[in-house]
Amino acid sequence: MIKIWIVILSVLLTGLLYGSADRAIDKIQESRIAETSREMVVGNEWLVPHYNGELRLQKPPLTYWTTAASYKMFGVSEISTRLPSALFGLLTAWLLFVWAKREINISAAGSIALMLTTSFLGFRYFRSGEADATLIFFISLACFAGFSLFESGSKRLVWLLMLALGLGFLTKGPAAVAIPLLTIVIYAFSIKRLPILKTMANPVGLGIFALTAFGWYAWILLMMPDIAQHFFSKQVDETFISGTHQQPIYWYLAHAIEFFSPWSLLLIPAGIWCYKNRPLPKLIQFSIVWLGVVFVLLTFTVNKQTQYAVLFLPPIMIILGYYLEVAADKYYQYNRIIFWLLCFAVLAMIVVAIRKHGFNEVLAMPDALVWLLMLLLPLMLKKVMKVAVPKTPVLITALLATFAYLFAEQYLTKDVEKADIKILMQTATVKPALYQLKPGDGAVSFYAQRAIKPLDEKQLQQALITQAELWLVGKEQPKLSNVQFYAEKQVGRWTLWKLTPLP
Repeated sequence: MIKIWIVILSVLLTGLLYGSADRAIDKIQESRIAETSREMVVGNEWLVPHYNGELRLQKPPLTYWTTAASYKMFGVSEISTRLPSALFGLLTAWLLFVWAKREINISAAGSIALMLTTSFLGFRYFRSGEADATLIFFISLACFAGFSLFESGSKRLVWLLMLALGLGFLTKGPAAVAIPLLTIVIYAFSIKRLPILKTMANPVGLGIFALTAFGWYAWILLMMPDIAQHFFSKQVDETFISGTHQQPIYWYLAHAIEFFSPWSLLLIPAGIWCYKNRPLPKLIQFSIVWLGVVFVLLTFTVNKQTQYAVLFLPPIMIILGYYLEVAADKYYQYNRIIFWLLCFAVLAMIVVAIRKHGFNEVLAMPDALVWLLMLLLPLMLKKVMKVAVPKTPVLITALLATFAYLFAEQYLTKDVEKADIKILMQTATVKPALYQLKPGDGAVSFYAQRAIKPLDEKQLQQALITQAELWLVGKEQPKLSNVQFYAEKQVGRWTLWKLTPLP
């Protein structure tokens, strides 16, 4: 199995880490976590999170803690911000591998591990310093422990389940508890094993869950009850009631091909095959229930965002990995057609890059050898070590998906504006009275290496009453009366203004 994982890691480590150190912190969710974690380390205040110098209790703290720990070990940087997500992505792949190897076979397990991390959503969120990779690991761990309970009923599995539920809740809230518990209960009902649920009422297990899930919340409510209630109630309202990212009820279905590509092309044939070839293995039955629970919860939740769709990944990839292992006849022929279409698609992308940059420029790219090794090394390792897993078509597809995503990121879709704030703050950080416009951006403080307080227009006007001058970072010039603006430096849409009151 070690040889198999050497081959798998030769694909996954490239996909998860390549280019991470060169991408600036830009996305709002990632910048919030990066700056909050940086302020934890700098201020040595790990229990009460702060963001841009202000209290931040809207989100559970576990992702802040793991990112801050990464900063402690490796220093504050872009790659340190993203290392925890890469680690939890690898842990999830390993967990599903072990689970599928036990319930199906090692060949399907290898396919599942590769497919999970080389799907579009896997690339996007396992390479980003956000909470989603951590969340799906603990949800997957809870589902694994709950499924295993039906086999042994061990108290240790109950403890593992409750620990996973608690840590999942501490990562991103109620979804981490609702998804595994509903999946386990509905699966127990479907196989008529409801009595097994009694084992979950283990006092030690419940204590583990209460401590991990609510210990931090209890401490915060005890220390700052009025402030904490405001933040907690605001988060519940935004997620379940008012919503800040409302979308149509069919939104996830409409984006399924995009979210799970290239493997999403197998979704319909896999669904048809599973329907026609019942009864299915226990793990596949469980995964179908798991997928149904996620679909119902996310469909009827007010907020709908791309990052929430990561919750679909584990059950979908388990089902697709099983389908690729057992598909035969016309299904097997369809899979071959999809494989060759993907090969042609990647070839077409390379042609587009050559036309855009010129053949000689592409050949002269400093990392051209890296791109070649990216495609050939896993295949060479598989050949030299004489391992049958993962299957060659699945391995090649995973390699092509990895190559396509990273190559497009570097040469086709690279957005140079994402580094603008990083460049600007190299000048702005030396300014003493420096502020940013509300609601504020974590990247401003992250690259300034100090908390840059966000102010609205009214607060700026008041600040200029007592200060002879101040500096402001923002994308739009605020409307202030009797104030002189001087654009000291501009990088892209970001500007550093010097503000002085008119005499």
